[in-house]
Amino acid sequence: MTTEKNPLILVDGSSYLYRAYYVFSFFTNSLNEPTGAIYGMLNMLKNLLIQHKHCQIVIVFDTVGKTFRKKLFEKYKSNRPRMPDKLQQQIKPLYNIIRAMGISLLEIKGVEADDIIGTLAVQAQKTGRTVLISTIDKDIAQLVTPNIMLMNTRMNTILGPEEVRKKYGVPPSLIIDLLAMIGDKTDNIPGIPGVGQKTAETLIKIFGNIHSIYNNLDKLNTVALRGIKTIISNFEKNRDLAFLSYKLATIKTDIEIKLLDKQLIIQEPNIETLKALFKRYEFKHWLNELNSGKWLQRKKNTHETKFTYF
Repeated sequence: MTTEKNPLILVDGSSYLYRAYYVFSFFTNSLNEPTGAIYGMLNMLKNLLIQHKHCQIVIVFDTVGKTFRKKLFEKYKSNRPRMPDKLQQQIKPLYNIIRAMGISLLEIKGVEADDIIGTLAVQAQKTGRTVLISTIDKDIAQLVTPNIMLMNTRMNTILGPEEVRKKYGVPPSLIIDLLAMIGDKTDNIPGIPGVGQKTAETLIKIFGNIHSIYNNLDKLNTVALRGIKTIISNFEKNRDLAFLSYKLATIKTDIEIKLLDKQLIIQEPNIETLKALFKRYEFKHWLNELNSGKWLQRKKNTHETKFTYF
């Protein structure tokens, strides 16, 4: 799938942060300070800059603070362990390096990264822009349109509406309905007990969205699914839970964000700051690139490309 030459790229930093941390957990400097999360995130961003030199890029992160979802459902994301201390130690230097690279970094207290991304994507689409969202979270697939696409940096693929339908079994417009039924263990969205992917897909194909399914509960017994009587009972008993899950899974696209268009443009990197930070955290290869003037130049068959996408 192709896109316009210079799309707006929104990076779900929070979705990559933990993955980078665990993939490169063995990375430390000579002071025994952890550096793996920094390395993993920056390696991904560096390659984005190489491949999309003239794009506008925003890196979006979650922040601390009670979100509206937590107020709706106290157990939302309660299954997630506390951020490891070794990861927490890397947040500030990571942010400092990202800013020194000239990339916009955005976080809003009490607002999840998904909602910031959703708002920016919809705003950009309204102005005729094409948007690429770099993420590993399936819930963001609900935002996909012909002009808003998901970018899988690991597989180097772009997912539009048809690709989302093939991957998740439903079109982007029904991703929320799917999650409302099957839940999402990652975010501890409960869904409807006893309803799995196959059941949800089948009911969506026959009846449409979750509202339509509930409006046609008396017709569910005609559906050829094993244990359909139990499924109907589960729907009846968990109506409130289903619509709570729907609210929890819905990405907001109307967050108040004061971000000027010029703030999205990649700025010239602060080379001296980057040198100091790369030296401090012992990213020797990147420091050598800065010193030789080869920073952000495309390379082939080097150690650098071995970890291009984690």
